[in-house]
Amino acid sequence: MAFTDYKCVDDVVKKHKLRFVQAPAIIPATDAPQFSDYFRSELEFSLRRLPIGRSEVGAGEIVLFPLLREVWKTYADNLSLFTHELLEFDDDLTGRPDYFVCRPSEYGPTIPEVPYLLVIEAKLDDFEKAWGQCLAAMLAAQKLNATPDQPVYGIATNSKTWEFGVLLGREFTCDPTPIALHTLDSLRQALHAVFRVCRDMSLAHVPSPANP
Repeated sequence: MAFTDYKCVDDVVKKHKLRFVQAPAIIPATDAPQFSDYFRSELEFSLRRLPIGRSEVGAGEIVLFPLLREVWKTYADNLSLFTHELLEFDDDLTGRPDYFVCRPSEYGPTIPEVPYLLVIEAKLDDFEKAWGQCLAAMLAAQKLNATPDQPVYGIATNSKTWEFGVLLGREFTCDPTPIALHTLDSLRQALHAVFRVCRDMSLAHVPSPANP
């Protein structure tokens, strides 16, 4: 089944025999770089003048991608960011996450390459469905990476509220404390924390002989 066929976390947990835990998933990076005044003013303008709550596409274009891109720029030498690209392990775990982050390929930064490190899924006020699809994509990423002891991070968001999780082995940890967009500096610290961990895993990755 495709990622979109999973309607909630329980669907993925039960079918794939995972363990669900509610606990902190990230440690905010209190020393994260500040957003520029220009970025803050542009985001504030978009939030005032554009309808972010009418569609997932609109939320992605107005809030999600600008925020992710702004944070990712700090790590772009070591991480690639993709939007709505195919992520496929088999017929059961396949689909197009809203966004994912992986190691840049030796063939170019616009070509996806293992390890897949972070998946972001957006749904308008339906976090159960968002996490169902996100966790399915995280599991596909883990299987493609072929290293279950390496974390795969996930974010579910409706653009106004952001939730964080991590899949390690057969255990999925979902952070019970969401972060609101209006606490922009807290969100900045959380996003940088995730991207830093992903960068470190990308740098530490040693390609296998079968995937040089």
